[in-house]
Amino acid sequence: MDWKTYRRALQRFTGFFSFFQKQPVVETGEPNRDPGEPAGDDGLTAFAEQLLAEREGLTAETLKRLEETLRLEIQEKLELEKNRLLRLMEEAIKKKEEECAEKLAEYRREIEEKHKARLANLRFRLQLPDLSVEEKERIQEEIRAEEQRITEEIKAKTGEVQAELAAFTKQQQATVEEMLEKYRRRLWREGRAWLRKEAERLGRDF
Repeated sequence: MDWKTYRRALQRFTGFFSFFQKQPVVETGEPNRDPGEPAGDDGLTAFAEQLLAEREGLTAETLKRLEETLRLEIQEKLELEKNRLLRLMEEAIKKKEEECAEKLAEYRREIEEKHKARLANLRFRLQLPDLSVEEKERIQEEIRAEEQRITEEIKAKTGEVQAELAAFTKQQQATVEEMLEKYRRRLWREGRAWLRKEAERLGRDF
């Protein structure tokens, strides 16, 4: 039975009883009944019970469908919000990567500038005439050691910058998860309130 059919039946049922309530009491000619024996009602009691059962069934089915609709709507909203937050996170991480790249390039320039004068001096000395083989080897070893120090300092700074970027990325991911969870709880809180109102409205409609 659908909503319209049910309501029409309920109206007929209510009108049927209203009709009898307005009529004067008349002798029915019904035989005397023993105490406790139910009066014949031509199936009205069964009809009322059927209507009540169908009403409860329709209400439960409607609420079930509303809850499923709400669940799907919340899932859709969560997916949209997740995509939005992920886009913002990716933009923030990309910006941070650019900042880290600039910072690392600046570190590299500073490190190379710090060692530039000593390297230039060593390379100049290496070009002097009349150097012994031992002297050339010693200068070359100093140049290699200086270049190694530059490499190690750049590597250390690179590690620091990468760690900074990794921490930032992790923090962004945690923020997205936290915001999504808060949004999910808010949607369900509002959704449950809406379902309660719908349940009350359905009860009044009947």
